[in-house]
Amino acid sequence: MSVMDRLGEFVELAQREREAHLAKTAHTLSRYGFPVNIGVDGVIRAGEGSNKVLTRLIGMSYLVHGGPSPNSPLNLRRMALAAAAHEMYQDASLAHDDLMDRSDTRRGRLSLHQYFAHIHAESNWLGESTHMGRCLALMIGDALLVASEGVFLEALAGVEGEAVEYMVTLHQFTRIEHLMGQSLDTVLPYMPDMDDPEKIIQRALDTVRTKTARYLIGTPLAVGAAGAGATRAESDVMMEMGMLLGEAYQLKDDIVGALGDPEVSGKPVGQDLVDGKRTVLVGLTMRLLDPAERRAFTGALLRGDAPPVEARVRHLQGVIRASGAVEHLEAMIADRREQAFEVLERSSLDASGRAEIRELADWFLTPARV
Repeated sequence: MSVMDRLGEFVELAQREREAHLAKTAHTLSRYGFPVNIGVDGVIRAGEGSNKVLTRLIGMSYLVHGGPSPNSPLNLRRMALAAAAHEMYQDASLAHDDLMDRSDTRRGRLSLHQYFAHIHAESNWLGESTHMGRCLALMIGDALLVASEGVFLEALAGVEGEAVEYMVTLHQFTRIEHLMGQSLDTVLPYMPDMDDPEKIIQRALDTVRTKTARYLIGTPLAVGAAGAGATRAESDVMMEMGMLLGEAYQLKDDIVGALGDPEVSGKPVGQDLVDGKRTVLVGLTMRLLDPAERRAFTGALLRGDAPPVEARVRHLQGVIRASGAVEHLEAMIADRREQAFEVLERSSLDASGRAEIRELADWFLTPARV
C-alpha cells in the first residue's frame, strides 16, 4: 500500500474518532434537549467541508518517520486522536476568525454566525437574529476548544517519555502563540500610525508567523514526527520547515482574500479591503506607489463600508494589481517554499519520504485548502 493510500486511511480514522467523541458527548448532554441539539449541529457543521489539512500533515509526517511501529510512542489510533484534536482546534479558530473578520461564508457555505442568524430569522424566534448567531458561533467555538483539549489528553493518556513531553510543551505553546497572533491580527492592522509601508509589512509578517505558521503547519509536522518516534532534533527540523511553509500559505491566502474568486476560495473576497486591513499585500502596494497614489489608496482603504463598496473594492483591486505588488508577494512565497525544502534536505528522511512531504506541501500551497 502506498503512503498516500495509508494517509487516506489515517484521515478516515481521525474523522471516525472525532465523530465518536462528539457522539459520546452529545449522548451525555442529551437530557438538556433542544439547546444541545442546536450546539451539536453547529459543532458538526464547523467540521464539514474541510480538506483536513492538519490531519494530513500530522499523518504524513507520522508515516514517513516510521510510524506506526513497535518504537512509536503513539500507536495509529492515538495519533489519529491527536490529529482529531488539532482539527477541532482549527474548526474553533475558524468559527472565531469569521466573527472577528465579519465573514459571511466559509468553505462555500454560510459561516456559523450567519447560519444561526438565518435559522433564528426563519424560525421567528424572539430577539435579534444577528446577535443570536454571533453568540452561538462564539459558544460553539469555545465548545470545540474544550473538546479538542479532551481528545488530545485522551491521545496521550498513560504514555510517557521524551516525545510525549515534547508534544505537550509544543501543544501548549502553539495554542497560546496562536491566540496572541489572533490578537495581533485584530489590533495591528488598524493602528493609527500605519502609513509607513515598511512598518506595515513587518507588522503583518509578525502576525503571519504568530497566528498561522506554527499552529497550522509547523506543529502538525513536528507532532507527527514525534509521535512516530523521531528525535527532538528531527522533529525540530519539521517545525522549521513547517514555519516557512506556514508563512507561504498565509501570504498566498492574503492574495486569495483580496483578489481571488469566492467560488474557488469559499470565502468572501475583498473583505480585508473593505475593513482597511493592512496586510503584507497592502504594504507592498503602498511601497510601490508614488506619494500621491499612496495617499489616494490609503484614503480609499479608510472609507470602510461607506458606499459604493463594490466599486471601491474593484478600484483597490485594480491598484494592487497594477502596482506589481502581487508579483512581489508571489516572489516572497516562492522564496519561503524554496527555503522550506532546503530545510527538508537536512532531515533524516530518505528520498521517498522527502518527496512525499514536498508533494503534500505543494498541494496545500493552493487556495482554499483549510
